[in-house]
Amino acid sequence: MPVDIAFVTVNYNTLECMKNLTSFFSDLDAPFTFTFTVVDNNSVDGSQELLQSRPEIQYLQTGENLGYGRGINRGVAATASKYVCVTNTDVILNRDALIALWHFLEERADAGVSAPRITYEDGRNQGMVFKASLFSIYANWFAKLLASREKRKIARATAPLRVEGVMGAFFLIRRSVIPQPALFDEDFFFFYEDTALAHTLKNNGVQCFIVPGATIIHLGGKSGSANSISSFYESRNLYLKKFYGPVHARAVYLLDRARILRKWTIYSLFSRFTASERIKSKQRYYKLAWDTARLK
Repeated sequence: MPVDIAFVTVNYNTLECMKNLTSFFSDLDAPFTFTFTVVDNNSVDGSQELLQSRPEIQYLQTGENLGYGRGINRGVAATASKYVCVTNTDVILNRDALIALWHFLEERADAGVSAPRITYEDGRNQGMVFKASLFSIYANWFAKLLASREKRKIARATAPLRVEGVMGAFFLIRRSVIPQPALFDEDFFFFYEDTALAHTLKNNGVQCFIVPGATIIHLGGKSGSANSISSFYESRNLYLKKFYGPVHARAVYLLDRARILRKWTIYSLFSRFTASERIKSKQRYYKLAWDTARLK
């Protein structure tokens, strides 16, 4: 039977996060009906055993690492609900925020997406607002300016704030506005799938709101692996091709290569004169990016 909200997440070796989320939903007493679906991308850290032991969870095993968006799509297809809530595993949820987001969509038939104010553990707002701006992709300083402005708007907001779109760790979407054939574009393995979705929803005229009174914490994390860096730039290029065309995609790729080389050179120079681990870490990162972030 359909429920009000289908909460869907993808797990890949985040056992401690899954323990927290499963406990939260097992204890959740809410005015809406819900299911919690976990799509596991063949984790090897004990997550599978945990999920198999919790019969109240709808557990889907992919048998391979499908990536984030493809995994979420499997979970969405396996559920029936009025709304879908997409969540990362590394979030700290709270009952009041979920109720506020649900109430907002129930009261606003014109709204397709509602999202909370997402913060770090120390209370600082995370960047989560999508802006369709090609210039900001070319100019990092302008992208930072836009992000800072949106953070200030959210911090000052006392009522739901309409935005072009949201990205990142958590959002609630009306199932009727999900684009076909699936929520996330499966051409994206990891990175930029949320940006592509936000851009698609904007193009489709779906109204998106941030409800500032609803707040959740996103723990987050950064990976410095060769695979993650390579995947980031490949996905960035794919996003640009799909929404702005191959000419801009190629131009930004070349600009990114120049940026990476400049940063690698600067941090390599600094690392000769300091023992700072932060500097050395940056130097290693940009070297790895230079070696791996190449389009085929």
